[in-house]
Amino acid sequence: MLGTPLSAIRAARPSMTLYPRAVVEAVLLSEGPIGTAETVARQLGLPNRFKLARLLKREGLPPLHRLAGWATVLSWVITSERQSVSLCWIAFRSHRHPSACYRLVREVTGLPWETVREKGSAWVQRRFLKELRPHGGGLNGGTGRSAAPSA
Repeated sequence: MLGTPLSAIRAARPSMTLYPRAVVEAVLLSEGPIGTAETVARQLGLPNRFKLARLLKREGLPPLHRLAGWATVLSWVITSERQSVSLCWIAFRSHRHPSACYRLVREVTGLPWETVREKGSAWVQRRFLKELRPHGGGLNGGTGRSAAPSA
């Protein structure tokens, strides 16, 4: 593993501004979703979800649901590695339908669970970090997110 996901993100994006950093760190600490975009925007004192989306985009970050998806998949791979358990077991323990979990892994990574599990948490973390890197253009160098691999 590359170290903790939080320390890796702090090292990769040391100049990330306060609100986007708070969102990314909250998603990682919760290992997935932290609420709707509208709820998160209100908690940050923003007028609506569109302002939150623009803020993340300006920072070069993917949308909130995509951040949550990566954090979720990363936590599942780490759990699978540490406890030697299947994604189906993780799904049942988290009160999710296994097929929805397998679909999320493919949507986020572009790969099936078996492949992602073989590649390991270090690979998932590196891919997640690539999505958090600033891209050319816009304020702070961000134009949005990298293209998602097609499933």
